[in-house]
Amino acid sequence: MSNYVFIADQVFGDEEMHATVRQNCMDYIVKNADFFRSYITEDFDHYVNRKRRQNCHGNHIEMIALSELYNRPIEVYEYSIEPINIVHGMYKTDNEPIRLSYHCGVHYNSIIDPWRPTAGHGLGLPDLQPGRAQESLIRTALRQSEESHIERAMLDDKIAATDWEATQDQLIQQVARESYLQWLCDSNQQHKDNKMMPSSSSSPTSATTHERTANSNHGSSPRNLLPLRLDERKDCEFALPFNYECDPSSKPKLTDDDDDDSLMRQVLAISQIEYVETLKKQQKPPKSDDSDGPSSSSDTHLL
Repeated sequence: MSNYVFIADQVFGDEEMHATVRQNCMDYIVKNADFFRSYITEDFDHYVNRKRRQNCHGNHIEMIALSELYNRPIEVYEYSIEPINIVHGMYKTDNEPIRLSYHCGVHYNSIIDPWRPTAGHGLGLPDLQPGRAQESLIRTALRQSEESHIERAMLDDKIAATDWEATQDQLIQQVARESYLQWLCDSNQQHKDNKMMPSSSSSPTSATTHERTANSNHGSSPRNLLPLRLDERKDCEFALPFNYECDPSSKPKLTDDDDDDSLMRQVLAISQIEYVETLKKQQKPPKSDDSDGPSSSSDTHLL
């Protein structure tokens, strides 16, 4: 590859174009065989065929051909800031020279000024501005990086919002479950109070209990809207997150395998039963009023 690689780097801006540079160089020598034949000591055709091989290095003759082909002088440096050789074509040009460094008598390197890009000079392209390709690539890379960063930030925001919404849903479900369990505890306590009521309806204690039960059925007491206290949760072991030892006969028939659907069905069933009992109690007049009514009227009649 030799100097073809580094000339391809400065002319095309791509070292992989060295095969194209070699082919163009040898084609140019063949077209101008009358000029270059006098500088070749071996058979001209044999020389051209040998130089077309990829493993064959170029020399001074190929540099002259490349300088004329791309209309750019070639400066060769060796351990000094002054060039040891300047190869130029037949015509003067304002194009930047191709700069190479020569080492150990066999190896070339490409010398490039990073502040003055020269790739594209000598190709005959109108309105070509060397370095614009690099600037365009940099702008494209920056834009892609910004877009990727923005997309990543938006994705992180969506993930965070999704986590927040999931947490909110879990909290709402937990609050609803606690509310249902508390209502079941209240219903269980009501049921126990109703069983403990005396059979005599004329008893003041029975009337008081009946009034308390009726008031609790209406649900007008603001106390029922508050969470249960610790001492009130002892009668309902399933009222999460507390757990107490209590009488097995007073525990609601709930197990750990009950899901939300079964819980809802139980709540609705108990609610319907209580609603029917409330309607029955409202339709049946108190016995104390019936017993007092006739006696008072008979007494009035006797008087």
